[in-house]
Amino acid sequence: MQPDRPTRVFESDLPLVDQGLPWPFRIVIAAGGMAAIGLPLWEWWHALRQPVLASAFLWIFVILCSSVGVGLIRAALGGWREHWRYPEGVIEVHRRAWRQASLIRLSSSNVAGVEVRHSEQADKEEAWYVVVVPKPTFSGMAAAAGGDGVFNAGNFASQAYAERVRLALIAHLRL
Repeated sequence: MQPDRPTRVFESDLPLVDQGLPWPFRIVIAAGGMAAIGLPLWEWWHALRQPVLASAFLWIFVILCSSVGVGLIRAALGGWREHWRYPEGVIEVHRRAWRQASLIRLSSSNVAGVEVRHSEQADKEEAWYVVVVPKPTFSGMAAAAGGDGVFNAGNFASQAYAERVRLALIAHLRL
């Protein structure tokens, strides 16, 4: 039996975490970036060619729009993806962003706990979420987790199901 066999995950309450930036959305972001670069140049081309004081302000605006456009194109090309696998007693978090891949292994030695949290700002359909909290002694883990220092296992509609997912993660990690 393979340790991360998909049917084993389907039969348990372990969360299926496979997040990423979908291709249609990436195409829309890239098109927005190209529009942010091209439209100001197209609209103000005649004014930009004139060496007057007003064209300097237009050039500044075009450069600012172009920097936003380049950022959007980089985001579309780079994309990001996070996928969780469940070998025996370990959670492997596979991440890819801008052609860089990383692997984070969460186990009972570096995880402080698994918590269910509630978000007042989220929709009622996704108000409950489960997080894996790394131990504070592993300083690199909190930085690798992201903004709030925890690994998000997903959003859920009910507190009862989020609690089932929490218990499944605790059992899997043997905490």
